[in-house]
Amino acid sequence: MKSLLILTDFSEAAFRAAEYACGIAPLLQVDRFILYHAYQTYVGGTEIPIIEDSHEVYLASMESLGLQHDRLSTLAGPGVKIEMMAREGLLTDTIAAYAEQENIAAIVMGVSGKSGLEALLLGSVTAEILKTSTVPVLVVPGDALVGRPVKTVVFATDLKDVNHLSAARLDDFLGAFKAQLYIVNVGGETDEKYRPETFEAITDLHRLLEKYNPTFGYISRDDVVDGILSYAKERQASMIISVPKKHGGFSALFHKSISKKLAYNSNVPLLFLPGLE
Repeated sequence: MKSLLILTDFSEAAFRAAEYACGIAPLLQVDRFILYHAYQTYVGGTEIPIIEDSHEVYLASMESLGLQHDRLSTLAGPGVKIEMMAREGLLTDTIAAYAEQENIAAIVMGVSGKSGLEALLLGSVTAEILKTSTVPVLVVPGDALVGRPVKTVVFATDLKDVNHLSAARLDDFLGAFKAQLYIVNVGGETDEKYRPETFEAITDLHRLLEKYNPTFGYISRDDVVDGILSYAKERQASMIISVPKKHGGFSALFHKSISKKLAYNSNVPLLFLPGLE
């Protein structure tokens, strides 16, 4: 049984992500959705913190999950089993272990345009999930087109440690989508694209993905988020894929930019494959 773990806070943005998951489930041969909600009974931020009844909050969460279950049933189709899970605790503390335990193919989460503290908090949650997850994470913007075929994929990489990419998982998704593949090298120094090691990395990556007949491109890191989005827009990309590293390299970049800027400004889904330490 192949499963997608769909995170929900019962917002329309979260449901949009679930709708998108319904569209790609047949391609990925997914036959099980788990609707997952993390709740807290301790409510701070006031002069006197509020501690809610855990059982009552759980029941309310399951009721809301039931409503989403009913909305998704028709969209998912009879071949997909939809399960519901509500757990007390911070999402970032519980989700990674649960995804591993349930042998999840990918975590699916929505994102919508917010501002101020809400954007900061949601950004930190997204960054933490990317940092700790050992399974792919699919981030679906609120205005992503549901039901649109995945015809063109942009794979953004800095070409470091290219042999250590999660090639099997990348191959799973590319094989399922059968999309035109563009590989964009996010460079460091302006002359990095001329260095021998860069050519060697491109050769290694081409060897890994040659059956998809990829087209290679290059952008500088002066404004990497805008660069990736512009590159993807010019090629009418249906999805952007990347492999953020856990430490160094892209990690600081993604922590600051993906959740606050890339995810908030992209109108196409973003698939992050787990990086290595």
